This record gives sequence, structure tokens and C-alpha cells, in this order.
Amino acid sequence: MKKRCLAHKLILLLLIIAAPVNELIAGGNDGDTSSKIRLLLISGSNNHEWKETSPILESVFTDAGCFSVDVTENPDTLCYDDFSTYDAVVSNWNSWPDNDVRWPLDAEDGLLKFVKNGGGLVFFHASSSVFYAWPEFKQISTGAWIENTKHGKPGMVHVEINESDHPITKGINGFIVFDELWENAEKNPDFKVLGTAWSEQCEEKQPAIMVAEVEEGRIFHTILGHDVRAIRNAGLNTLLLRGTEWAATGKVSKNTSMKRP
Repeated sequence: MKKRCLAHKLILLLLIIAAPVNELIAGGNDGDTSSKIRLLLISGSNNHEWKETSPILESVFTDAGCFSVDVTENPDTLCYDDFSTYDAVVSNWNSWPDNDVRWPLDAEDGLLKFVKNGGGLVFFHASSSVFYAWPEFKQISTGAWIENTKHGKPGMVHVEINESDHPITKGINGFIVFDELWENAEKNPDFKVLGTAWSEQCEEKQPAIMVAEVEEGRIFHTILGHDVRAIRNAGLNTLLLRGTEWAATGKVSKNTSMKRP
């Protein structure tokens, strides 16, 4: 009888000790953003449907489970201290057709310093078509609309992976997306092309997935993502998630996966 009581007391003691631990574990998994990749989505101006695409982008990243996302519609008010609290900046911003628009010096220098010190920078579709009069920006971007760039009507775009050894593209396949494919967009020779794209209207393969490293920072750009329909595409979702994780951390984890918004 004494042995049985002693056993019951021991079990009760273990349960009491374990309870706070279990609560701690549960609390850490519920809304804890400390271990997530911190993204800043810059929005508020774009010659595309930014009011529709920015919320979709935010949900794509949030639903993936490994990102926390803040959104600003006033990126020109930021400085290095603001940028430096994030792992990567995702741009859905341009000033088209006012292409010579510049940000205040604190914002421009802050973004450059952020990238050079190891921050990630992510562009898609038209978000690099900006700051044409800012030479330093041209060094960290590619795929902008230039004089001889053109596109046809949106249609089925075939995306092919050309470099399968890079963390972004390793283990993934090409895909088809209903999108607007640009021809002859600006090419920055410092960017490596990981994938190309073609369509019935543009049979010549165009650079579609590009990356670069600038000092300690990493930059990812895809020419894809014209509108909400394109961004909802499973293949493009996966590409954006993997490209953003790489820009932020330099690697891509196995659990980075697409979840439809």
C-alpha cells in the first residue's frame, strides 16, 4: 500500500513539473514570430494592381508558416535602422511612369547599406522598373522595362529551370503560369539566370529567374507575377517562397512549401 501511494505521489510530482513545460511549448508555437524570417513588404505605388497583389503576397508568405510580414506603403520614409530589423525586403513598389523619382538620401542609403550588410532583396515583375536615375540601384537590380522591352497579351507562360544546383531551384520542376511575359527586359550581367520562360507569343526564351550577391547580401528577381491570377499560381508561389527564403537566409529549408492564399 505504501509503495502504491509513493508511486502515485511520484506520478503527481512529474505531472506538476511537466505542466509548465508543456505550456511553454504550446505558447512558443502559438503566434511566436521570434524564429520566423522577418519580411518587410513595400507597397503603395505601382503601375500594376498593387492594392490587389500586396494582400495576396502577404498571405502567401504568412500562410507558408516560416515568415512574419510587415507592410509599408511609405517606403520613402524609412532609413537603415528601419530596414535592419528585417531579414529581407520584398518590393511591390514602383513609380512608373515617373521613372526618375528618387527617395530621400536616408532611405536610399539605408536600403543599400541593408543589402550590403547581409539583408535580402526580392523583386518580381515590374518592381525593379524604378529609380532609372539612381546608378547604385541599377547595380543591385535587373529585369527593368527599357526602350526595346515589349510584351504581348497575357497567356500560358512556360517556365523552365536551367540551373538546378542552386538552393532556390534544387529539386523543383518547371511550371506553366498564365502571365504576362516581357521580352528584352534589362539584363544585369552580375545576375545569374536560374530559369527562363517562353510563350506562344514569345518563343525566344527570356531570363525569368535571376539571383545576385552584393557583398554580404542576396537579391532574387523573377520577371513573373503580373497580376493576382499569376501570383496565385502554385508554381510561382513556390518560386517566390524559395527565392525569398534564400535572399533572407542564404539557404532554402525543406519545409518551405506552397499554400494557396
